Amino acid sequence: MSNPVESFFSCVGNGDAAAALEFVHEGAVFEAQGPSSVPIYGIFKGHDGVKQFLATLSELFDTEAFEFYKWAVADNYVFAHGYMRHRVKKTDRVFKCEWVLVCAVENGLITSYKMFEDTAALQAAYA
Repeated sequence: MSNPVESFFSCVGNGDAAAALEFVHEGAVFEAQGPSSVPIYGIFKGHDGVKQFLATLSELFDTEAFEFYKWAVADNYVFAHGYMRHRVKKTDRVFKCEWVLVCAVENGLITSYKMFEDTAALQAAYA
């Protein structure tokens, strides 16, 4: 299986959200769990939801680092582990942590995206 998640992030990293959506199923569900006081946490459905998710990321953060340490593909799942460092625009504080991502993939498209990160660290940087 090719890795549409890696392709998605490549497009996002290049600032091309439209191209990134080519790797996302129109019924996909993107989910980042955390306190509702931080707008990036929640469930984003379909292409419109993913557009909102990406726009919210851009509104909230200046990304200083987003690195992938490891990729794994098993059956219809793509797993990734990495590190991120974002500067929160409204507070000018830095949020940094390791993260893990689990995506389900069907026919070369992301159908489910679940990000796990240090939510307490982001909440502290955002407040």
